[in-house]
Amino acid sequence: MSRRIRLTVLMTHPIQYYSPWFRFIAREADEIQLNVLYVTEPSAEQQGVGFEEPFDWDVPLKQGYESLVFRPSRKSDRFASDSFLGLDAPGIGEAIAELEPDAVLVSGWHSLALMRAILACRRRGIPLLYRGDTHLRGRKRDVLWRHRSRWLLSFFDRFLSVGQRAREYLDWLGVPSARIFRSPHAVDNEFFERGSAPLLDPRNRAEARREWGIASEDFVALFVGKLDSNKRPIDLLRAVRLMNGRARILVAGTGPLREECGELASRLHVTADFRGFLNQSALPRAYALSDCLVLPSESESWGLVVNEAMAAGTPAVVSEGVGCAPDLVEPGATGEIFPVGDIEAMAARLQKISKEIEDGGRRSNRCRERMTDYSFRAATEGLVSACRSVIR
Repeated sequence: MSRRIRLTVLMTHPIQYYSPWFRFIAREADEIQLNVLYVTEPSAEQQGVGFEEPFDWDVPLKQGYESLVFRPSRKSDRFASDSFLGLDAPGIGEAIAELEPDAVLVSGWHSLALMRAILACRRRGIPLLYRGDTHLRGRKRDVLWRHRSRWLLSFFDRFLSVGQRAREYLDWLGVPSARIFRSPHAVDNEFFERGSAPLLDPRNRAEARREWGIASEDFVALFVGKLDSNKRPIDLLRAVRLMNGRARILVAGTGPLREECGELASRLHVTADFRGFLNQSALPRAYALSDCLVLPSESESWGLVVNEAMAAGTPAVVSEGVGCAPDLVEPGATGEIFPVGDIEAMAARLQKISKEIEDGGRRSNRCRERMTDYSFRAATEGLVSACRSVIR
């Protein structure tokens, strides 16, 4: 094509992980004329659902690229991925058509608003690109789910695979390989590397730890996210109790299990520092102060906090339920993996990393090296290839 490919990305709302990628595309992808269409923007109260407190992100979400917001938020709006009817947008198809896109990228069908857009694009003959992180864990025997997923995927013309398990999902449901393009999940690696860089100096790190009440010799396991049953933070408390030496937990987040976790930490005599919700600008420091990130989740479609931690040079100990495990977590190099709910196995993996640190070894360089393959550049290369393919 002699002109740039007009790509519209449809999102339910601005998301802190994606905005830096959109800026990268607008700046670096000469073949793409990007426009992001948001259904709406959540209020601080809606943004804080699950975190138990309202907040606004302290990083720019709509700067550096072209975007539109379809409608104002409503008190009835629900943004959780398991709330299909929580967000609706009659007329979204007309808004897409006005942008005259050559292709539209949608992350899935978890919202009625997204489903309306998918159907509108099919009616108008606008090519659709899919980029989601659904995987097969625990779903292969669900016949109804399999047929529904295959039917929904049939609406799309090209598919962006964010990782190994997402690729397995597409392959298993019969998507032709020629229509699948690698576009890995990524975060703003430079932001987290830059924010953690000052603490590479051992003296700076020791001083920063003292400011947070952490001794230099302490082993710090960091939990980032909502304190809810799916994230299984209680498993982490029980695992740290089984460790030898000076181990403690740093918690960046809050949620419905906050009080229970605090009471259990007291009963188990586990030192746990509940810092509450930490906004984006504070996270690089938290990663750099810690010795590893721990994500014990029952199920996690991906787990972008693992990308963030590794970009800051911090290894991750994750459960097998975490979607990014086979992509990012290499045992003995960038982290460790344990079976969901196996507290003794989690404790053993944490102890292994603690022992390495005592012996003078760290995994920081390996973590940052892994992130070069999970970068905005890698994600954009796959996106551009998919756009070229569908336009041809």
